[in-house]
Amino acid sequence: MRSPLIKIVVVVISIAVVASADDTKKCNTPPEQCARQIRQMLAGRLYLGVELAELAPGIIVKTVVPDSPAEHGDMKPGDKLVAVNGHRTTEASIKDFKQILDEVGRTHRHLWMLVQRRGAFKKIDVMMEPYSKTQIERIVTQHLTEAHSVASAAPDSRP
Repeated sequence: MRSPLIKIVVVVISIAVVASADDTKKCNTPPEQCARQIRQMLAGRLYLGVELAELAPGIIVKTVVPDSPAEHGDMKPGDKLVAVNGHRTTEASIKDFKQILDEVGRTHRHLWMLVQRRGAFKKIDVMMEPYSKTQIERIVTQHLTEAHSVASAAPDSRP
């Protein structure tokens, strides 16, 4: 009698654990507060517009954001970063790259990069730009949809 009861309890606990794992909310901040914080964080911030992936060693461009400074500068998915503003990046991590971007953002907006594309080297000049209001709202909407299960984000009512 005791063995079936233990099995039932174990099954119920397992179901509860699986159900709570599926219902994970990635962000515990209230959605309105989260949206406000994202808008404040990104307003005036410079960006490049690439998603990177780490190689062993080095960094490669995974995707390029449409209509971004990276796209305007002719960066392409698959470009391997060799150097950025005089910093060698053949063995760098994404964290190292972000530190370079932070330095550039504090001093000026110009990036020059040497990339390897299909075996050939190419110099790319890019001017980092601030996020547009449309881009910020797209990021807010994506975060609220993914981390808060909110269907859409209401645009900021500030002028």
